[in-house]
Amino acid sequence: MAIDDELSEREVALAAAYALQEKAIAVAQAETVLYVENDVLLRKEPDQPPVFVKQLVGRTPNLTEHMLQRRTFKIKKRF
Repeated sequence: MAIDDELSEREVALAAAYALQEKAIAVAQAETVLYVENDVLLRKEPDQPPVFVKQLVGRTPNLTEHMLQRRTFKIKKRF
């Protein structure tokens, strides 16, 4: 992979992130949306402050760091 390919992929990713951000802002100004901020589920209606819905539990913030330190890990399927 050449450096030019990496730069163009980065530019595409930034453009996609910007487009998603703009769309999310437009939808939030027109409709009711749910979003997560600091492990709290919030509901936001147009021209209203955010309303607390639920505290999310069971998430381990350092799980990503733990998984990156290990070379292999197992994923268990739950049915």
